[in-house]
Amino acid sequence: MPQELAEGIFFLPGRRGGRYPYCNSLYIQDERSALFDPACDPKELKALAQVDLILLSHFHSDHIRELRLFPEVEIAIHKREAEAMKNVQALMELIFFPDEDPREKESWIQRKKREMHTSDWGFKVQHLLKDGQLLHLGKYEIQILHTPGHTIGHCCFWIKPENILFSADIDFTEFGPWYGNACSSAEDFFLSLKKIKSLQPRLVITAHEQGIIPGEEFPARIQDFQRILLEREEKILEFLAQPRTLEQIVEQGFIYGEFLKKSPSLRPPEKRMIIHHLNWLEKKGMIKKEKELWQRT
Repeated sequence: MPQELAEGIFFLPGRRGGRYPYCNSLYIQDERSALFDPACDPKELKALAQVDLILLSHFHSDHIRELRLFPEVEIAIHKREAEAMKNVQALMELIFFPDEDPREKESWIQRKKREMHTSDWGFKVQHLLKDGQLLHLGKYEIQILHTPGHTIGHCCFWIKPENILFSADIDFTEFGPWYGNACSSAEDFFLSLKKIKSLQPRLVITAHEQGIIPGEEFPARIQDFQRILLEREEKILEFLAQPRTLEQIVEQGFIYGEFLKKSPSLRPPEKRMIIHHLNWLEKKGMIKKEKELWQRT
């Protein structure tokens, strides 16, 4: 059931407690009505009286899965991800590194098409979002906050004057930050957390799990996410006291832990996240690569 957070602002909880392949959505009923990340529950989405604009935090299927319910509604997404909404090739380039297994890529895109209930990929994007942009709905105004890391174009949305933050996949779950695409970045995720840390929201709306977080908890949640990210880095750095190959590092499961052994499907995102950490550590001069071996400097 929708929960009214302020006059005309409704939280729409996702199925399965807002866990993948669903997410929590937000709806603002105003002179122009806006829907954020339409992937909660199709029954609730079908019941909405009016939707003039769909705001997407990023391109992942668990945030866009019910777009088919709104074929005539204008779509807005960050300019770095617009092409990924339009064609499969651009989508694949954001997800996978060029040297990844073509069979894995094909299997992945078929799964996503099934999730989206479509035999083809392609969504028309009318509005390209950029950092700091203001969208006027009427009573409410939305400020776009470009917060890359999870994906290259991931955005949070700051709702004025209610000071509500839709933080999307900066979701403050126990798992911690997720940056498992080729276009993701551990460093950018950390910088995005620093960027929004100074905000003083009344409420934070996350795309997954808890969904509604009181504003007074926000600083601690930011700190926890930063801590988890840095703890992963410290474990990798400790492991590199001796030279290691990329595969040896991946086998340790620094991101997914014991779940990596139980679910082989987690290995590709585990590997990508490890690569992002290695790139960040190398950029900071803390590690180096000689031939195929990584080690501390």
